[in-house]
Amino acid sequence: MFKLDSPLVNFLNKVADIMILGILFMVACIPVITVGASFTAAYYMGFKMVKNEETYIIKGFFKAFKENFKQATILWIFVLAVALVMVADYQIILYSGLAFASWLRVAMVSVTLIAALGAVFIFPLQAHFQNTVKHTIKNAFLMALSHLPSAFLLIVIYAVPYLLLWLVPQLFPVVFLLGFGGIFYFKSFVLLRVFRRYEVEEEQDEEEEGGIFAVSERMEHEKKDEKDTN
Repeated sequence: MFKLDSPLVNFLNKVADIMILGILFMVACIPVITVGASFTAAYYMGFKMVKNEETYIIKGFFKAFKENFKQATILWIFVLAVALVMVADYQIILYSGLAFASWLRVAMVSVTLIAALGAVFIFPLQAHFQNTVKHTIKNAFLMALSHLPSAFLLIVIYAVPYLLLWLVPQLFPVVFLLGFGGIFYFKSFVLLRVFRRYEVEEEQDEEEEGGIFAVSERMEHEKKDEKDTN
């Protein structure tokens, strides 16, 4: 019999959690309008898994989904609107038959890159910090530009499952079951390392408001403090 705390059992449990997380994410994305809340909940659980905090994946996912639904949906609409505008701009440039200056094409590519870098931080920030929509969006882009190597690494992690499928199509069942959950899990390592700097800054100056990275503790931490006080 395997010991419940053996490395093999812990590894298999982690793989199972990653698979469940990915399935939950895909199912929660089906209505489309819920994509933002699904991303946020998946990152929330990814952070917990990386920090080895005891939790139930399904219960924790839907708890975070419910708590963040309104604000995450607004953020998703913002991301989707920006993406649609950019797609429309590319359609005009590529298929309108009009001649556009080369600097305009370079500018479009640059704007697209900046938008992509900022987008990878939006929902992780929503999952980890309590903030307004405006500050979450602003902080996402500022954080991406302040941590370019990490931002590019996050995009590379997104590309890994697609690269595996392109190189070895036979891996589709494995990638389908573990791909999404694996993305959130491995990205959480990078994101928590970036966030740690701002958590320390917040602890050093809790009274300061309106800074570049104006953030606060997760709602569950606030609730825990309130319970301890009572």
